[in-house]
Amino acid sequence: MIKLLIADDHNVLINGLKLILAVRKDFKVIAVANNGAEVIDLVKNERPDVILLDINMPVLNGYQTLKIIESDYPEIKVIILSMLNDKRNVLNMLEAGAKGFLFKDTDDKNLFKAIDYVYQGAYYVSDGLEDILEEFLCDNKYPGKKNKHILSSRELEIVSLIVEGNTNAEIADLLFLSTRTVDTHRKNIFYKLNLNNTALLVKYALENKAFLGL
Repeated sequence: MIKLLIADDHNVLINGLKLILAVRKDFKVIAVANNGAEVIDLVKNERPDVILLDINMPVLNGYQTLKIIESDYPEIKVIILSMLNDKRNVLNMLEAGAKGFLFKDTDDKNLFKAIDYVYQGAYYVSDGLEDILEEFLCDNKYPGKKNKHILSSRELEIVSLIVEGNTNAEIADLLFLSTRTVDTHRKNIFYKLNLNNTALLVKYALENKAFLGL
């Protein structure tokens, strides 16, 4: 069962999505929200697997909400639902941690596919955005100076603690996080820096201390 949270400031859209998603018996909408602040509050207790997130919302917009989720709940996958399709906007959301980007007029087939893909750890974007996704993945494939900008402040904090020799359990205690969340952060750091193990991460961090701000 894939647990879903829908976030949009238009209830008509939310209700429509709920009807569409009800077709899949392995999908369960566990919560809905009308603004980013509600999303963060709900995530604390509900812990959805995937969030369908609008960008233009009151209180906290989609970008601000995504940054918080990526920092504090990296195990939760986020798919952006928006009609804002300019390149910079799409790249900003991918760089902030979104695993999918769909236009609001997408059909149910692509919606289902996007949820399945990101739940399994892959990326998925609407037709016409493939070149932007390819550019994003290419830019972030290799270690280098760009990579400071794709590590969140929480990830940089965890890198620093790893360099100091702390285990996942010790980092979890120090940052008041679950060991699962720390493990997810560690995997994301490896992925973003194109590294395979802790020894290589420590070597990379020590060689780029000034750049990473360690």
